[in-house]
Amino acid sequence: MNTPAPTAARPRRLWPWVLGGCLVLVLLAVAALVALGWFGMKMVGETTRQAVAEVPLVQEHFGRVEDVGMDFGGIVEAGQAGQQAMVFRLRGEKGEGRLVITTDPASGEFRSATLTLPNGEVHELDQRTLEQLKALQGGGLPPG
Repeated sequence: MNTPAPTAARPRRLWPWVLGGCLVLVLLAVAALVALGWFGMKMVGETTRQAVAEVPLVQEHFGRVEDVGMDFGGIVEAGQAGQQAMVFRLRGEKGEGRLVITTDPASGEFRSATLTLPNGEVHELDQRTLEQLKALQGGGLPPG
């Protein structure tokens, strides 16, 4: 009988599997962070949409507000101008515009809010609307 000679088992290389597993975990963590950031931005936009949807100036010039999102370009522009501001892009049935809320750098309190209409006009929002935005920012109910 001819029996084949036993061959030495090749050592398995574990490091490619460990490296691949780590890469998959990192990709999953990045995807989770991106999803969480996107969800948070949508929540801020929805809260802002609810706050400005009842403003008569917004109803008149935008119609029903369909979407509100952060305008990162506007935030950068405000920073370059020496202001600390949150800038939102508003889109309604009648057009698009911007809501700029300037804040106090030290406390983060809202100072003022301006609304740029689809025709380019800029209007300062009244104190009542600013108070509504402040209440919603803090997670409270807007004053009635």
